[in-house]
Amino acid sequence: MSFVEKFQRYFILLLAVFTWSFSEIIVKLLQNNVGALSLSFFRFFIGGLFLLLILLIKRDLNGIIRIIKNNFALFLISSCFALGFSNIIYFIGVTYSEANIAATIYTTYPIWITIYSIFILNERNNLKYKLIGFIFGFLGVIILMTKFNFSDFIFSEYILGNLLVLLGSIIWSLYSVLGKKIQLNEKEISNCALKFSMLSLMFACIPMIFILNFTPETNGFLNYDLNEWFLILFIGIICTGFGIWLLFEGISHLDVSKGMSLAFFKPVFVVLLSFFILSEKLSLFLLISIIFIIVSIILINLNANSNKK
Repeated sequence: MSFVEKFQRYFILLLAVFTWSFSEIIVKLLQNNVGALSLSFFRFFIGGLFLLLILLIKRDLNGIIRIIKNNFALFLISSCFALGFSNIIYFIGVTYSEANIAATIYTTYPIWITIYSIFILNERNNLKYKLIGFIFGFLGVIILMTKFNFSDFIFSEYILGNLLVLLGSIIWSLYSVLGKKIQLNEKEISNCALKFSMLSLMFACIPMIFILNFTPETNGFLNYDLNEWFLILFIGIICTGFGIWLLFEGISHLDVSKGMSLAFFKPVFVVLLSFFILSEKLSLFLLISIIFIIVSIILINLNANSNKK
């Protein structure tokens, strides 16, 4: 892969991370009016419809059935469990935690993705530098989001929410790795990343539809005002549909563990968005965090050959 092509893949992944940076803010804004299960269903269903519309515009629906048929077990695990079920756990966890703490804990997923990639995708190169890089990246996230105040991580009021967010992060990490494996199996299918993303979002709705029927959330289902619908559409189309499509486009020719190292930039984007949208003040912690994260990404993405030299 040429330098230009590699740069394009990293840029696509960075854009995907940027779209995800709105999620925690929207969840907190909607938590009193839209239930966690309802929001999970809407984000995946709307995101899936958005990607289906793109495929219809492209006039390319070939191979959709083949992706499911040839990888049925992997597809169900990645879509219904790793994507759908993990999102339910994550959204519930966010409502019982603080947004900044939840974002910090959830951003551990590059670590879990690397662990999965070692065993599922056999991505074993540069493990020493990756480990050091992940330590630097996570330290950068912690510094930015906590400002060295660690009490909220173990404070009894938030401990349940924090544990749920961590569990959601561990389960979701399996989604990107299995998704990459499925695309490697079906790489001759045109627009494979787009088709898998669409299908996985649609199938992720299945556990939510089943669970929603046994919750009180069905009473207020669809009864939202214009502002709430705008936020629901935004998290469905931009944060979910567009963001997940960019994710699999980005990692289609990169190691998942390397590409997903850019996820450490998500808390930085959250802080910058808060500055421009909510007029929150920036601090020295942002600069320190960015330095740690840049060092982290450089270490994680070093090539084994360059290390020997």
